Amino acid sequence: MQYKSKINILRVSRASDGMGGWTKLSAMLHENVPCRINWKKGQEKIFFDKNSYFRDAVIYCSVIDITNQDIVEYNGTKYEIVSVANPDETNKYMIIEMRLVV
Repeated sequence: MQYKSKINILRVSRASDGMGGWTKLSAMLHENVPCRINWKKGQEKIFFDKNSYFRDAVIYCSVIDITNQDIVEYNGTKYEIVSVANPDETNKYMIIEMRLVV
């Protein structure tokens, strides 16, 4: 499988601020990860079990440490991860579904 696109993965964490509230901090987790991106035309609504969510693209990349709370950055635009899958648990590649953060 040829990977021509490059993405960055940001890890988001919460920290308390000086006013007693919470603020989100993001740190670079993986930089320039080679991948293949399949863009959807418009938003695609997915039904899985009793959950439904929208997705804008599907990413295929090598297996890395990533969770649903992380953020994908591609060409300066940030995307929320809605699903992470390792097909057949073979550790050959993973599938990441994402949607645009508004």
